[in-house]
Amino acid sequence: MTHTGDENVEVAETQRETRAMKAKRANSRDRMSTLEDKVERLEENTRDDVERLDVVDCHLEELETMGDELKDDFNLAINKAIDGVDEKEDAFQVAIIALR
Repeated sequence: MTHTGDENVEVAETQRETRAMKAKRANSRDRMSTLEDKVERLEENTRDDVERLDVVDCHLEELETMGDELKDDFNLAINKAIDGVDEKEDAFQVAIIALR
């Protein structure tokens, strides 16, 4: 009968080991699933960030174009103002000569 008791103990230990191994595998699967979910969210967030950067790049290009146009308009206005001053100076010089 001692053999039967020893065999029962061995069977019980084997069953416990089997349950422990199954639990470890399940735990590993859970961790792997969690890791896969995190990687998926990270990839999705990265795609969103890339899309946002593309939008920002487009806006920056628009701003650069607007800045160039503003510089051109500003230079044109300055040149017109200088031309106006030159014309007035010429008229002033003519007036001075006429007064002499």
